[in-house]
Amino acid sequence: MSQAEKQPRFKWVGESLCLDFNNTVDWAELEPVAGELLPSYERLVAWGEEAGLLSRGEGQQLLGRAKQRPEAARRALERAWELRSTIHRLFFAILRGELPEELDRLNTLLAEVPAQVRPDTTGPTFAWGWPSGANDLGGMLWPVVWSAGQLLTSPDVARVKTCANDRCGWLFLDASRKHNRKWCEMGVCGNRAKARRFYRRRKRLARTNDARTGR
Repeated sequence: MSQAEKQPRFKWVGESLCLDFNNTVDWAELEPVAGELLPSYERLVAWGEEAGLLSRGEGQQLLGRAKQRPEAARRALERAWELRSTIHRLFFAILRGELPEELDRLNTLLAEVPAQVRPDTTGPTFAWGWPSGANDLGGMLWPVVWSAGQLLTSPDVARVKTCANDRCGWLFLDASRKHNRKWCEMGVCGNRAKARRFYRRRKRLARTNDARTGR
């Protein structure tokens, strides 16, 4: 098994590019605490490929450049972590009804985006496009910045939620019909919550039985 195959898989449950980027680590309110999925520049490139921001060929070119310029690759990874923290703090503040302190930081990043984004053809229509991701070690981050700005100014921002598991901190757009989605993934955090409730019920029942039998 290759080293890449041993790495945890990325999850795509946020329904928005910037939220999926947020979900590459577990959070305790404002701080990343566990489950780091981007521990290296190689993993950042892998995320960019899975997100559709880089082709396989572009990813290989970036990895080649990273080997030649390891310090620059490290700086690109650190910028990615900083962007992820900005996104998390921004939307977490909105969820709490607060004015995001990170808004100035996002505005600074967005001010740099016009130098990157450009109209491009998509079949018979036009859409926003980006330069080749292989030209810049951190180039795959610009669409993430753009996504955060678009979501922030969209009516969809009202549908942003955080996972009900306080040990998770992942964000998602609630697209459920009744707008009652609670978990990033029911099969993960939802089941863990069920297991904890079941365990607590068993403990309460055991204590009740012990009290009745005088143990």
